[in-house]
Amino acid sequence: QFRVLGADHPVTAVMGEDVVLPCHLSPRLNAENMEVRWFRSRFSIYVHLYHSGQDHYSSQMPEYQERTEL
Repeated sequence: QFRVLGADHPVTAVMGEDVVLPCHLSPRLNAENMEVRWFRSRFSIYVHLYHSGQDHYSSQMPEYQERTEL
């Protein structure tokens, strides 16, 4: 059993600049074979999706296309 931990404060960014959304597992685990999904309000349309060792972009929200990586 593990917990997913993110930032303990709001993450802000300047428009046009890069930003890192911190995320890690506790206890420390290798997430290479897990699914990692960032989404806003709908699980099926995502900000970023990683699973089976690859980033997936097919149903990514248009606002984030070509703008995310894990």
